[in-house]
Amino acid sequence: MRINAVLYDDLIRRMDSAAREEGISRSRLIREATERYLAEHERRKAEEMKRKKAAKAVKIQDELRAKGGDWAGAAEIRKWRDRP
Repeated sequence: MRINAVLYDDLIRRMDSAAREEGISRSRLIREATERYLAEHERRKAEEMKRKKAAKAVKIQDELRAKGGDWAGAAEIRKWRDRP
């Protein structure tokens, strides 16, 4: 598929220079740069989703801890584990 894009002259010169150095076409340079950008964008997006899920889990734990008051979970487990 072909697209039209408006790019600044300086950017085109830099792209052409890099493409010559790499021995690739301008189209390939644009394609590879776009693929790298999108991969990084998707990685950042996934990382943000993980952060949001972790924050939600922490919030839920804090809410449960607040509901439990002074209840000591480890002590309760020891009590049941160590009983005769």
